[in-house]
Amino acid sequence: MNQDIQAAARPPLAGVRIVDWTHILAGPYATYILAVLGAEVIRIERHDECDIIRSTVQDPKLAAFELGEGFVMQAAGKKSIAVDARDPEVRAALGRLIASADVLVENFRPGKLASLGFDPQELVERHPELIVCSITGYGQTGERAGRRAYDHVIQAASGLMAANADAQGRPQRIGLPIIDYATGTQAALGIIAALHRRARDRLDGQVRRRGEWLDVAMHEVALTLSAQTFASHAVSGIARKATRSTAFSGNPLSGTFETAKGYLAIVCNSEAQNSAFLRAMRADGVEAPEVERLAHLLRDRAVEDVHAWLAPVLARREAVQWEAFFRVHEVPAAEALSPAAAYEAVKNDRARWPEVELANADGRKVCVPGAGFDSSLTLLPPLTAPPLRGEHTLEVLRGAGMDARTLESALARGAIRHPWPAGERKTA
Repeated sequence: MNQDIQAAARPPLAGVRIVDWTHILAGPYATYILAVLGAEVIRIERHDECDIIRSTVQDPKLAAFELGEGFVMQAAGKKSIAVDARDPEVRAALGRLIASADVLVENFRPGKLASLGFDPQELVERHPELIVCSITGYGQTGERAGRRAYDHVIQAASGLMAANADAQGRPQRIGLPIIDYATGTQAALGIIAALHRRARDRLDGQVRRRGEWLDVAMHEVALTLSAQTFASHAVSGIARKATRSTAFSGNPLSGTFETAKGYLAIVCNSEAQNSAFLRAMRADGVEAPEVERLAHLLRDRAVEDVHAWLAPVLARREAVQWEAFFRVHEVPAAEALSPAAAYEAVKNDRARWPEVELANADGRKVCVPGAGFDSSLTLLPPLTAPPLRGEHTLEVLRGAGMDARTLESALARGAIRHPWPAGERKTA
């Protein structure tokens, strides 16, 4: 086996253990990225109720297994334990589990984890090799720390909704939890950076006296993500008005336009792209005087007049046909697909969208998001099915030092949960 094959056979995060004490979206997405890259991810869940991302489900067949569709999209490759963290014996086992981990990821409000007996500051002082990543709405410090925050709230507080205003200037929420996903991505990036720093310290022979605590705030991530929306104000003191359909270049050809069937997004942000569009119009048989009139309108940046010129032209074909036409003429354009259509268009790319079988539920096969990038060296591992709540409770807690008698006692008093298959004897 040559070196390239050996490298490909070992995923980048193989051997890294992540304890995932998160819920809903941003935190679980961060740990999902790490699972896709080969880390062992152990998800801590409540014994008495399931995460809202589990219980939000459209398909009643999946509801019986607490496998909400959103959960399925970000939980493959993980293990799950369901426990009462306030139970003394369980809490002791969780302490041992965290001590065995490389990373603990949590997204409670500041102070909550400490109230459960796991203060992040104390953890990194006690375990010099441990990385703790805390995800909150507004960070661990400052006057906003501790405020409840969700994606929608952060979109409003960060100015993102105002930047996405409609034609009447009313702030509009972006129609997906983009801040949750961006925060999860930044958290995963911070964790990987911390793992790299730890590995470098080991190579340099440095003795770490304390672990590392990462403070990831959704609000800060949102501002970082949307820096272009306030760049003019920050740099020049000039506020820029923007609406959801207006390109930052201000080019009238950039926007979303109605066609004979469906909507088409066109982006022309430079003179070269304008010229390509004009050539495409000539190739499509538009008479020279009309093309020249459009060129004049573009020079004047007459937005309404350009859009009025485009309307009857684009009405001649469907969006999918225009997309193919403009692709030939090197004009950036795409049909505005529904989320379902976009998924169907890419799910067959097995290299980037791994397929998982819900073997612990009804056996259906689902394509789930991959790493979002490809590599000439990295062969990512196949992902196990998204876990049932508590599916790995006994396995993980045994590994954390709980013997059979202690596990039986914890099961009997309801301090831990394990989803027993039909007909299986309920014993630890």
